[in-house]
Amino acid sequence: MRVRWWSFLGTVLAYAAAASWAAVSGPDPFPTHFGLSGQPDSWTPRAEAVSLHAGIAAGIAVLFAGLALAAPRLPAAVVNTPRRDYWLTPEHRSAFDEILSGFFLWTGGLILVLQAATFVVTVIDPTETAAKSTILILFLVALVGSIGYLVWLLLHPPKRSATTRGARPGRTGSRSSR
Repeated sequence: MRVRWWSFLGTVLAYAAAASWAAVSGPDPFPTHFGLSGQPDSWTPRAEAVSLHAGIAAGIAVLFAGLALAAPRLPAAVVNTPRRDYWLTPEHRSAFDEILSGFFLWTGGLILVLQAATFVVTVIDPTETAAKSTILILFLVALVGSIGYLVWLLLHPPKRSATTRGARPGRTGSRSSR
């Protein structure tokens, strides 16, 4: 497995640890919704709330893993990307698929980290608002930054292909002895 898949698996495991802790140590009833002020405005029995959140997180993990696996199988006709003439050529399509798959795994991982962090803060103090607001702001900054980086990356493909990186034009790989 590649590093990005291990990272995604790490976020899934971090979420599972947070959910397990919430199932054992969380308040009962457990806050299930927070208003704009960060204060809980809906409460549910702990077992039901943790099960609901875990089901949603499992769905998110499966969705983003599925998107990452499906990205290389998308036909070129349905892909709308900047610099389409570059990224969808046969020699660059695999790099495009890697970028897109990595983005899906990163985004899914970010969402799972947001949910895990919210669980942890809720277990520590269900009425805490500053930490939840900070977590949400950090999540949004990371998400917007990730989208911006993806767009920048797709708008600025490498000047040289990966196969010629490091080689100078007009030279062969052998060196002459003096």
